[in-house]
Parts: sequence; structure tokens; C-alpha cells
Amino acid sequence: MAPTIHCIRHGQGFHNLYADYTLPDPRLTPLGEEQCATLQLTQFPPDKQRGISLVTASPLTRALHTAWLVFQPRLTQSQCNQPDIKTYGSGLQILALPDAQETSSDPCDVGTDLPYLSNFLASQEPPWPVDLALLATHTTWNRKLFHSRFSPHSDAIKARARSTRRFLRERIVELMAKEGRDDVEVVLVSHGGFLHYFSNDWEDAASRPGTGFANCEVRSYQFDISLKDEFDHDHDATVVETAGSRRARGLTHPTPGPLEQEKLFVEAMEGWEAQGLERPDRVEGPASVAASALATSPLRQAETASSKTEKSGGPVKEQEMGVGRS
Repeated sequence: MAPTIHCIRHGQGFHNLYADYTLPDPRLTPLGEEQCATLQLTQFPPDKQRGISLVTASPLTRALHTAWLVFQPRLTQSQCNQPDIKTYGSGLQILALPDAQETSSDPCDVGTDLPYLSNFLASQEPPWPVDLALLATHTTWNRKLFHSRFSPHSDAIKARARSTRRFLRERIVELMAKEGRDDVEVVLVSHGGFLHYFSNDWEDAASRPGTGFANCEVRSYQFDISLKDEFDHDHDATVVETAGSRRARGLTHPTPGPLEQEKLFVEAMEGWEAQGLERPDRVEGPASVAASALATSPLRQAETASSKTEKSGGPVKEQEMGVGRS
């Protein structure tokens, strides 16, 4: 069996609930936490997490929280390390990938400054095991400067998605050699918009605001070229959704080819624009998000969102399935 990347969109965030994209780095709603519990129960129960060798996530709070809630058994080995059952390594850390953050420069898609984020993660009970080393390397990861690696422009997002695929491919090759098996499984918890760039699959990408992924939806991918073969010429590290993943989504036809995807990409951009969202292929610059004003503690955002819940009398039912920015 070939190595597999399980791509998961985060659970519902408060910005999804209220369609309020001005909330800085929002946390999961109670429904979002329930979605994570359901995902673990139905698709990633503890006994099936034993074969997961790497858990990665966007450094935005909602993605890290989703990774922790769904994969806590594997991250702690509290329920995976059963007698007479082979596991691959000890408890893991969530590796935060700055390239896998969401696409837009809206405040909800701008991450918390590293010192605040580190303190927040350490303050959780128990602390979330997150490796933030790559954020320290990419110090402007949450600035979204127009001409930077983390620009909200489509060309920059495509480059980040390619970099993420190549990074995961390299790690998978290392894991295959270390563990002596081909069926390595890794996880990427990210965002609805970015995951379309990661997969290069734009089919129904505007069926929800800014994405075709539901909250806590998982789609599984494998590399188009066998990692046992010479793959250096595949600069893009192309991935293809597995047949089983497509069947689980009720799809029986093959993934559209490159030419069709180009048309679907344009349709997606037009769809996002019609939804009143930022259209990455037409972002104008130079521009910079005032990240210093936005990089407040996620705890403060939770308090803000909780206050809104109290004023509104509770969650808005029609938004429970994750409408709003991805």
C-alpha cells in the first residue's frame, strides 16, 4: 500500500458561526469540538491511529485544536499503546506548518504571534504538544505581506501548497526508511481554501463559502508518482485523491484532469468573489495586514466570541455546518 496523506479541514470556528472574518485567529466553537469528537469516533478511533507516523497542522489555533482533539490518542499514546499491537514510535507532536495556513489576509486567517501562541498552548490542560520550530524559522509567517512567501495572492499560495507537498513527501520517504514499511500515514489539518490549492482539485470548490470542504471533512491523497521510483523530476509533488476517499464522498467519476481543473479554478474564484470573499487571483498590492494589532491571545478571542454567543442567545442553527470563511 502506498503512503497516504489524510487532509482534514478544521472544525467549526467562531468566525464560521457568525460569518465574522474580523475575529483574530478564532478558536473552535462547542460544535466544532463535537465535530472533532465525531471525526475521531467514525474515522480515526484510537486503534486506527497506531499507523499514523506524522501529524501536521496549520499554526492557526482552530487547526491546532482540531489536530489535538482528533489525534490525542496517537499524540499521547494513551490509548494506542496496547499489548501485542505494534505501534510506530512513541507519542508524537503536532508539527505546525506555516505554509499550510489559510489563504486570505482577513483577521480570522492571520495567526497569533509566536510568544502568545506558545504561552497559550502551554496553558492548556493538558498542554497541547505542538512543535513550533518552523514558525521561529519563518518569522514573518503571520504578516501576510503582499510580496512575501505568505502573501494572500494566488501565486504565493500555489507556491506554499507545492512547498507543503514537497516537505511532506520528503518526510514520508524518511519515515518509510525508518519504519521499514510503505503504508506510512500522515495527517495535515488545514483550511478549506488552502486544501484546494494543496490538492489542485477545484471540483465544487465554491459549494460552501470559500471551499468545498465541510468542517472536519477528511479527504485522503497519495502521490501521483511512486516514492519507490525516481521522483525528483516531479517538482510539484502532485497528489491524487484515493478512490476510496472519493467513494466516501459519493463520487464515482475520476478526478478531473489538469485542463478541466484550470476551468474549475476560474469557476471557484468567481464563486468565492460572488460570496463576498477575497479572490486570491485578483488580490492587489502592495498590502500588509496589521498583524501586530491582530496577534492577540486566542483566549481573548474566545471571550469575545463567547460574549457574542450570550448576546445572540446561542448558536445560529443555519450556520452550524460551517458556513462562512474557511
